[in-house]
Amino acid sequence: MNIRNLQKMLSNITEIKLLGKTAKVNEVICHIIGLVRYEHDLRIVALQYDGAFAERIEADEIAYPQTNREFLRSDKNMNMTNIFHAVNTISIGEKQFAVGGTETTRCDLQNWEMLVMLIEFLRLGWNPSGIEYQNIESLFLTIAELSGEYDCMPDFGESSVLHLTFRYEPVPYLVEQSVTLAVGTKYPDRLWFQDKNTEEKHWVQINRVYLLDIWEEAMKIFNDPCLTEKFTAAELERNKEEFERGLTAICPKCMCFPVIEYECEEDIALQFHSKTWLDAEPDDSGYCIGFLMKPDEKTGVLGLPLKTAMVQEPMPQDTLIIQSELFSYIKPQKYEDVTM
Repeated sequence: MNIRNLQKMLSNITEIKLLGKTAKVNEVICHIIGLVRYEHDLRIVALQYDGAFAERIEADEIAYPQTNREFLRSDKNMNMTNIFHAVNTISIGEKQFAVGGTETTRCDLQNWEMLVMLIEFLRLGWNPSGIEYQNIESLFLTIAELSGEYDCMPDFGESSVLHLTFRYEPVPYLVEQSVTLAVGTKYPDRLWFQDKNTEEKHWVQINRVYLLDIWEEAMKIFNDPCLTEKFTAAELERNKEEFERGLTAICPKCMCFPVIEYECEEDIALQFHSKTWLDAEPDDSGYCIGFLMKPDEKTGVLGLPLKTAMVQEPMPQDTLIIQSELFSYIKPQKYEDVTM
């Protein structure tokens, strides 16, 4: 770092405006500090403090999970509660902005660009009430892009009210109930399960369990005539080889993934995992390939929309019985609107 670097950081900021709004959302203190304009781009700057997460860090209660089960259980504990990833719109006075991409990073004293920005807001009179005595490295800086292009900072008027709306986001709830899945077997009865924490009961009607040859499905994609129109033969072959390397890491050839087709309450989805996968060490290969699966039929035996879930463990093509768990269910939720 040198003075020229600092000078460049300051010159990148075209205009800056203090907002100084504070609220507590889901027990997270959120300081919406202000707006920064970089030429035609407008971004909002916020600091977040998750006290519960900071306490877990200080008490050294966050340990690296040794199994997939521990990883899924502790996913929330390993991350701070970031309310900004669910923000849909921000209104300042009469003006409303859609939120584009957001970036949240832990504050770091070596991040001079962050420090320069905070100092500029402090010079404008920002009052960091509620977080002024917290270790700066326990805070998280969020920078969110606002929709539109701007030749100047919008005029909001004095003491403008700031309003946040949130979109629905999927929230997992633990179940961890043993389920024996049988490939090709009919399931005449509903399966009842309950939330592990609240004991709230739900049900699922399994329609069928089958084995998906993911290699066969992948080759269908690469044999699609539409791809040959978009890529040259060399490009297509190169993309295919790269895809196959990644696919081999998660599912060797001649292996399949079990798929469950089911009906349940309209607003929830289910996650099944095999017991062997849950008790195995987390895979750190870095490979992840997603497939969007649709059932052959739109509705199931109860007349409700069919949904699908994949057991994330490759299995031999002659597998008939899978010792699994209905590990969790996912339900969409959103924060209440916040006015500052």
